Amino acid sequence: MANRRVTQKDVAAKAGVHRATVSLAFKNHPSIPVATRERIFQAAEAVGYQPDPMLSALALYRGSLKERNYQGTLAWLVMAKKGDFIWSNVPTFLHYYEGAKSRAKSHGYNLELFEMDPAEMSPKRIAAIFKSRSIHGVLLCPQSFSGAVMEFPWDEFSFVTFGYSLVDPDLHTVTATQFRAMAQTMRQMHKLGYRRIAFAFQRSHDERADHNFLAGYLAAQYQIKESPMVYDYNWKDTREFRQWLEHERPEAVVIGDEQIQQHLMAEGVDLWKELGWACPHLSKRDVELAGVFEDSFHIGEVAVDHLTTMVMRGQRGIPEQVQRIHIEGVWVEGETLPKLKRSSQSKA
Repeated sequence: MANRRVTQKDVAAKAGVHRATVSLAFKNHPSIPVATRERIFQAAEAVGYQPDPMLSALALYRGSLKERNYQGTLAWLVMAKKGDFIWSNVPTFLHYYEGAKSRAKSHGYNLELFEMDPAEMSPKRIAAIFKSRSIHGVLLCPQSFSGAVMEFPWDEFSFVTFGYSLVDPDLHTVTATQFRAMAQTMRQMHKLGYRRIAFAFQRSHDERADHNFLAGYLAAQYQIKESPMVYDYNWKDTREFRQWLEHERPEAVVIGDEQIQQHLMAEGVDLWKELGWACPHLSKRDVELAGVFEDSFHIGEVAVDHLTTMVMRGQRGIPEQVQRIHIEGVWVEGETLPKLKRSSQSKA
């Protein structure tokens, strides 16, 4: 006779609770204490409980028809010296926040903004404010520079951050697939006939992405046996950039600055129409520039999905094994990357 399916009743017996408590725990209901919920999860694993997929699908559908009850507050924490870093001026960061706020509401949470200057308020004081407000989950805004180190009472909260600007401690991270976005961009450029492709990124920008953009570019050019052309781009000095392009004579440029067209046009540079251009991290979809749209709004949504699960499971502190959740971008054709028409003379 086939083995009997393990039920929630078996889990309840193992955990020493009522079956209704098990059901509520699996729904992450706030009425179930974190310690009880964790004990139930461990009991479920011990007895080999697996939910019936058909019943789970039905419960999910029914749950989607109901408005979520208020669960509490999550924090969007910005730790920076006043005046040094206006995070909302960075489109990517702002879209993270907007996506997170939207998804938090669908989970029954309010996402509240906390902009803190460490010189004016200590991490312990910030943590005390969070505890007094019963805030257990924190989304940490990306830092203003790469290689950032931060102190905080980590053990008391669930944290999720974005990107790679924070190096100590290592926290669970949600970010775009920068290496794959660059690889996708280069494949499209190769497919359209471009071979002599220059890489023009601000060095600090690439460092913030853990050098994923540069790594993707170098790997792509190595595969087609083309020598790399790397330029440390600074939009404040487009004249020097123009001189570098005239000297290197690339067929196309992969760039890290979405506003490069305006910068070049302001200098009276007409290279915009003479070369192919693409960007692997577009902040908007409806643009002239070809490249990969990151969809930072969706990245913010996924960050909240992960954070709320951590809060419900009572997962606090610095993780022993860091999870990196990567979100694929979407290719945008744009108008700046036409198929390269290569004459016999230019080929030679």
